[in-house]
Amino acid sequence: MKFNYIYDSESDVLSIYNPSCKPQESVEFSENIIFDVDKLGNLVALQILEASEFFNSLNEQINKEFLSNLEQVELIDKEYRNNWFLVIELKSKGQALVKQPMPLLRKSEYKSPLMCA
Repeated sequence: MKFNYIYDSESDVLSIYNPSCKPQESVEFSENIIFDVDKLGNLVALQILEASEFFNSLNEQINKEFLSNLEQVELIDKEYRNNWFLVIELKSKGQALVKQPMPLLRKSEYKSPLMCA
């Protein structure tokens, strides 16, 4: 799937989304992560709030300057049983490509009224 991205340095939010998919529901997974799923439960968008702090806690190389100079973002998602495994590939001007694994997202940690119907 092809994903686009927007980084808003003022609000420090990184949004990664598939422009050809229509989200059915947004889920606040944690205080920093919101994701959108389509009607089949597939991940179609991801928002990371306080992105520079969040990423910097995982990888010191990824700070606000790094995010402000993004040239490319790819979202690689795999599902296995009840889990989403996500890796975000970030390319910033003058920097090597960074492959940043995200914390494990368990599908069972949220119950969607739309999905359970």
